[in-house]
Amino acid sequence: MSLLDYHRNNTLELLATNNNVRSLINHWGEEGRYKEAVLKNMIRRFLPEKYMIASGFVIRPMQDYGEHEASRQIDLIIYDNESPIIFKEGDFVVTTPDSVRAIIEVKANLQNQTPRNVIREANDKGRFIFEGKTNKEEPFFNGIFSYAANNPNPERFRDHIIEANQEFEGFADYNRFKVNHISFNQNWFMKYWPEDEHPHSMYDIENLSFSFFISNLVDTLASKSVGANNFIWFALDKEHTKVFDF
Repeated sequence: MSLLDYHRNNTLELLATNNNVRSLINHWGEEGRYKEAVLKNMIRRFLPEKYMIASGFVIRPMQDYGEHEASRQIDLIIYDNESPIIFKEGDFVVTTPDSVRAIIEVKANLQNQTPRNVIREANDKGRFIFEGKTNKEEPFFNGIFSYAANNPNPERFRDHIIEANQEFEGFADYNRFKVNHISFNQNWFMKYWPEDEHPHSMYDIENLSFSFFISNLVDTLASKSVGANNFIWFALDKEHTKVFDF
């Protein structure tokens, strides 16, 4: 029995389910929503019961009573089910910053878009949520999940990340709300290590990027349990697969 096979199979399952839908429909809007649903259902398997996952918006109050401002729509929100929810209908929610522990943007192929713009928008959503939190000490997961990137150029991705981050460097708690995990495709993965001198690490981990993305999400939500069972959640020492850091 192999934990590596288990984690790789989860990655391959995500790809297979996604490809099955692509072979049946030719409607980009519906396909995009289904990609979110496929990832949502996979993540839901691993979440502690106190957390829920949905799509929707985050709203926060303004200085005047009865006034509020809303975030842009967020593909996936992981929120604490013990917190009250402003609005919920099926897998769609409107909630407040204090309940949100993670956000994820889901892309078919990040490489086919302008990555710096995607990362910049995700940074801005993280900023909006984090500024509204009263507890700024609990870990916050801000991730981008891309199903594909054909022959990716990691150095080019690095440049996009640096450019997207520059305009947020002056904000308080910048290192806490910025994008900290990116799965570029099934092999390429980026993690932000805030304590390191060169905190962004790029990894080439064959058929494990999706699994590492989800394991890092779970680690953000339940670090005590993941830490006690680290070799189960991370069945490969990815430091051996690090290509570079910056």
